[in-house]
Amino acid sequence: MKTGLTTFLCAFSFLVCAQQKDSVKVEIKNLGTQVNSPFADYAPLISADGTVMVFTSRRPVIEKDITKEKEGKENVYITYYDDKNSRWLVTFMLGPTINTEEIDNSAIALSNDGQRMFLYRGGNEQNANGDILESVLVGDEWSDPMRLPEPINSDENETSASISPDGRTIYFISDRKWGYGGRDIWYCTQDENGVWGEAINAGRNVNSTLDEEGVFIHPNGKVLFFSSKGHSSKGGYDIFMSVFDETTQTWAQAENIGAPINTDGDEIYFVMGANGRTGYYASSRPGGTGDLDIYSINFLEDIMKKNVTLLSGRILDKNEKPVGSTIVLTEKGTGKYIGSFKSNKATGKFLVSLPPGKKYEFDITADGYKANTISVDIPFKAGYSEMQSDIVIEKN
Repeated sequence: MKTGLTTFLCAFSFLVCAQQKDSVKVEIKNLGTQVNSPFADYAPLISADGTVMVFTSRRPVIEKDITKEKEGKENVYITYYDDKNSRWLVTFMLGPTINTEEIDNSAIALSNDGQRMFLYRGGNEQNANGDILESVLVGDEWSDPMRLPEPINSDENETSASISPDGRTIYFISDRKWGYGGRDIWYCTQDENGVWGEAINAGRNVNSTLDEEGVFIHPNGKVLFFSSKGHSSKGGYDIFMSVFDETTQTWAQAENIGAPINTDGDEIYFVMGANGRTGYYASSRPGGTGDLDIYSINFLEDIMKKNVTLLSGRILDKNEKPVGSTIVLTEKGTGKYIGSFKSNKATGKFLVSLPPGKKYEFDITADGYKANTISVDIPFKAGYSEMQSDIVIEKN
């Protein structure tokens, strides 16, 4: 993400054009002054369960600049969803590990559980070519961001990214050589030893001869959303989706998700919750609070038709005290390694998204506690479903 991101985004229609051949039925709603400001607010990122939102804003942080209506540098803000009252709570700016003074700080990706964040920082010589950095939520504090290794970062520009549900594949935008033209979508996959493999181009079904931007992998791991100036774009950047073909092990031909989300202007940086029904997006359409605002997009039809179960819970001791632990997830029977996750030490919470109709094993380890293995059977259910379970572990 760059300082000029605001020039990429444009208004979209509020009308639901159900009669048009390429339309999709949606309801679009401004998130209001709890989230939006009179300044540019954009690039929303959400946890898979839709309870956490991180976004970038140019609202000033110095009181005298607020009075003068002078926009500030890019900074990262966070808000939480109040399920009881069906609204987002008042936002606040993240601390100095995320928002460094004198430079632009942009959030570009959030993991399913909301505990890994990717950043793009501009305005400093060390990041002149545009690199991706990672920060991890430890309890309730974000760690100092660390530059992701090669081959994810390169001597060229890497501007946006997304983390796969298992945390082992990073999809990212880069203008490195050997692409199909301009900025392309690439990905790198991590092995069980934590070593990143080579950068692979997502292919011509996804990448065009023009620019792609704003990549997002859905929590089901099978649908890729992104913006493109190519393919069948109706004007500037349009939002497209591509579904992973299990037979050919390739991404299918990108499809334009249609009106009223895509317009004759630019649409970019779209994300969607695991439920496949609620997306988020920034627009400068008339009637907002000022400049770019963040909107929710409620899909009235299933545009993905993919199955996913969101499994969440807490790791606790016998006194119900939260425990920070490492969870290694495998497929029961085959022993296939799925991924490694963390429960938050301040809350004990964990969250993973998994294909239903399978059995899994959770190997849980934590300092000062006995190792524990839990079997979880996720019954098949079409579409989206949720399961919740707290797990109690014993001290040594």
